[in-house]
Amino acid sequence: MGYVLGAVIGVAAGVACVVALGGVAGIVAGLAAAALLYLGVGQLLKPERKLGGVIASMLPDGEAATRRIDEARDLMHAVSARRERISDAAVLREIDDLLRDIEALVACVEAQPSTYRRLAHFLSTYRDQCVRMLDGYLGVERLSTPELVAGAREDAIEGLCALSGAAQGELARATGAKATEVEASSEAIQRLIEMDGYAPDAPADAAAAPAAGDPARGKGRR
Repeated sequence: MGYVLGAVIGVAAGVACVVALGGVAGIVAGLAAAALLYLGVGQLLKPERKLGGVIASMLPDGEAATRRIDEARDLMHAVSARRERISDAAVLREIDDLLRDIEALVACVEAQPSTYRRLAHFLSTYRDQCVRMLDGYLGVERLSTPELVAGAREDAIEGLCALSGAAQGELARATGAKATEVEASSEAIQRLIEMDGYAPDAPADAAAAPAAGDPARGKGRR
């Protein structure tokens, strides 16, 4: 919508320049004004991306996380494009598994931008190798003998499984780090309430469960 409005304003400004200046100078000025306004208004009105419900530019790691997410999407697009040209069903299944694992890692970064370093590590370490391997397998599958294809098929499956394991490992580290943060925050809160002389409330599930020997236990039974 921002670029549409920019185009309308740019055309109007361009026509105004042509009418005001006339001749070649007016046409040149009109085209320049139209192009600048189209780009400027489009960028100003372009909705900002959000990560974890917050505008990315407002987060300490927002821009870095956004770049890594875009790079991961580019990798997924590259893998999907090569997937369309592969015929072996087993290789296709492993590619689908890899795409799901990368998507899960991306979703983690979108929800928790501070974990983007795990995605960055995965991309810097495995992205080029992944694309290169798929390109090599495609060449073998389309041009080589059945014996060579069988060997390349096994190698491709092993490589794809390894890539999936790496993506799953990065996701586990990302979520594990967040779990550690929760544990540390919980322990800090408990120490603070002890200093204030308070006692923690009982968990909701424990409060709802009848205590042993409670007359309410077994109520309704004959």
